[in-house]
Amino acid sequence: MTMPESSNPYGRPQQPQPYGQAQPYAQPQPQPYAQQPYGQAAPQGPYAPYPSAPVAVEMPRGVKHARIGLYVLGGLNVLGGVLMLAAAGVKGDVDGTSATQLYATGTVALVLSVVAFVVAAKFGSGGNGVRITGAVVGGLVLLNALVSLATGQLTGGPGLAIGALVLVGCLKKEAADWFNRPRS
Repeated sequence: MTMPESSNPYGRPQQPQPYGQAQPYAQPQPQPYAQQPYGQAAPQGPYAPYPSAPVAVEMPRGVKHARIGLYVLGGLNVLGGVLMLAAAGVKGDVDGTSATQLYATGTVALVLSVVAFVVAAKFGSGGNGVRITGAVVGGLVLLNALVSLATGQLTGGPGLAIGALVLVGCLKKEAADWFNRPRS
C-alpha cells in the first residue's frame, strides 16, 4: 500500500528550478560522506573553526582543603621548630630530652615547614609531582601523629587531622585530574 503524496510530511521531492528563479527556503543540501568525490573535504558549518579561549578551571574543593592544610601545617611546624630550638638553647635538657635531640627535632620541623609552604604554593600551577609530594608530606605527618598518640603524647591530635586531610585531598581522583590538566 502506498501513501498518497498529500500525507507525506516532507512534501514532494523538489525539482531543480531554472536559473534565476528563487527557491523558497532553499539551502544547500550537503551530500552524505559516502557520495563525495575522493579528496573533497566534508561540508562545514556556516562558521569557520575558531580556537576557543582557555577556559578558567577552578581548583576542586578537596585540593583547596589540602592546600590550606599544608599552609596550616607549615605554620604550626615553624612555631614548633622555633620553640624547640629556643628551648634547646636556653635550658639544654628538657624533661629528659637532650639539647641535641631538641635541635634535631626543631630543625626537621623547620625543614618540613618550608617543604609544606613550597608544595602548597605550587598547588595552582604544579604538576603531578606536587600532588605526590603533598601526599608524602601528609602521610609523614599522619604517621608521626599516630606514633605520638601511641606513645601517650596528646600533641599528635592536630597532626592526625591535618595529615589525614592533606593525604586524602591529594589522593582523590579529582586531585589527579587537577594536577594532570593541560596548562597554557
